[in-house]
Amino acid sequence: MASKIAFTSSVGRAHYPWLNKPDTAFGNEPKYKTGLILEEKDPLLKQLQEVAADEFGPRAAAKAHMPFKTDEETGETVLTVKSKYAPNFFDSTGQNLVGKQVPPLRSGSELRVGGFIAPYTVNGKNGLSLQLTRVQVINPVSGETNVDGFDAVEGGFVGEELTQEAFDEQEAVVS
Repeated sequence: MASKIAFTSSVGRAHYPWLNKPDTAFGNEPKYKTGLILEEKDPLLKQLQEVAADEFGPRAAAKAHMPFKTDEETGETVLTVKSKYAPNFFDSTGQNLVGKQVPPLRSGSELRVGGFIAPYTVNGKNGLSLQLTRVQVINPVSGETNVDGFDAVEGGFVGEELTQEAFDEQEAVVS
């Protein structure tokens, strides 16, 4: 089996990224990860299929687990990359970003990702994984979201201004 093979994706849109901090849900080992939405004919997808055929043979490659899924309706392909280590970040010019230079990245951010294609065989099943080592931030989506309410709608109902007295009454009812 060959060693890890370097890859760099095309520009895609982040899908549930955990890049600024690791995902620690469910008590698992922390993971930096993201889905990356790519065009159906992206060159990286062809490269993955070629690596699988080289590593496992054409018949086994057809059954190998691949690190992407294609939505039949939209034709969009979501690539999955992850690592237990924080990736290196770069801006659109290729300049390295460190610390607070890295913007918060949310779904929809335009990114390129890079790392290694890692072939594996576990319990007789073959597959490829994409190990994330670097992220190029092309257009971050990091704007503040209104988590506490909604955006204003003109011409709708407007409640009375909440006075301290009314607030204190509400607190007394809740307590």
